[in-house]
Amino acid sequence: MNPAAIARRCAISWARASVLTPQRLWPVLRERGGVEALLAMSENELADALESRERARAVFRGAEDRDADRFAEAVERSGLQILTASEEQYPPLLREIADPPFILYAAGNLDRLRLPAVAVVGSREASRYGRDVAARLARDLSSAGVTVVSGFARGVDTAAHTAARSTPGGTIAVLGCGLDVDYPRENASLKTSLAEQDLLLTEFAPGSEPRPQNFPVRNRIIAGLASGVVVVEASRRSGSLITARLAADFGRDVFAVPGSVFSDTSAGTHELLRDGAILCRGAEDVFAELFPSIGAAPVLPGRLVAPAELSAEARRLFEALEKEEPASAEELSRRLDLPAASVLAALFELEGVALVVFEEGGRFSRAR
Repeated sequence: MNPAAIARRCAISWARASVLTPQRLWPVLRERGGVEALLAMSENELADALESRERARAVFRGAEDRDADRFAEAVERSGLQILTASEEQYPPLLREIADPPFILYAAGNLDRLRLPAVAVVGSREASRYGRDVAARLARDLSSAGVTVVSGFARGVDTAAHTAARSTPGGTIAVLGCGLDVDYPRENASLKTSLAEQDLLLTEFAPGSEPRPQNFPVRNRIIAGLASGVVVVEASRRSGSLITARLAADFGRDVFAVPGSVFSDTSAGTHELLRDGAILCRGAEDVFAELFPSIGAAPVLPGRLVAPAELSAEARRLFEALEKEEPASAEELSRRLDLPAASVLAALFELEGVALVVFEEGGRFSRAR
């Protein structure tokens, strides 16, 4: 086998070996200068470096592990892709962190990994304000060609993915379980949608359940993929603060969105701001810090397209707003000959995916 094929086989084998972890192996791998040099070490030498003969033997087994080849073939037959850290398609920013995953499982559009990326994260129990801010921020970033990375959880993550999907930048969802596991269950249709034009990623093999210990592991991937992390809403115990801390450890910028001083779901973001996080009032603050060339020029998003999952009423209202001036719910009800309750439900649906905005005077307009 050629060196590239051996490196790929080893990465897949090591990812499946319970005695090996990225935290343990990467320092030695980097010190030696790569897989080929690592495999050239003696067993005693490698056992000393890894503080375990069992680990050393697992490393050497990787080069001859035909089960790893069969496993990879089965995964790829299921429609997933495997990216190893030595391959060109592996995200370069993630490769820079101290302990990148040996492999990533992927489903969808790998071109999303070639674009600049920003993570948008926050509370699972997000308020309406938090969901709206996440959706607007994600839509504005992705419309300018920046990929939005998040963790596919309820609340802020779901709002960000939904608003960014199918835009020029699109979105990457990093899961804390196998890609064949539907979690959270209510996001099953969103997951299907993202696998078509955007990207799903995970470090966890097919069949892996979403265990609590998986999510801090997932969070380092979110932080590692992005040039910066924006925390929209977070309590003092929110997992998104782990993502923010990891991003800071990786040398990435951390942004925080302010909220109400009376809201527990903003207590964590306010602590981040107190400790030096960058104030984020909108995408323009992110552009100014990370992508000044985007921030200096007008952002011209493409024509907004209504997602296929919209209800018939929401789709009709969306199309009508393209042709009409801003209007109140009552005016829209008269124009479209729809019950007021149906119009309000459709407006709520459209606002949830950042396709309409609420203006002064109780009027709604199509997002620009």
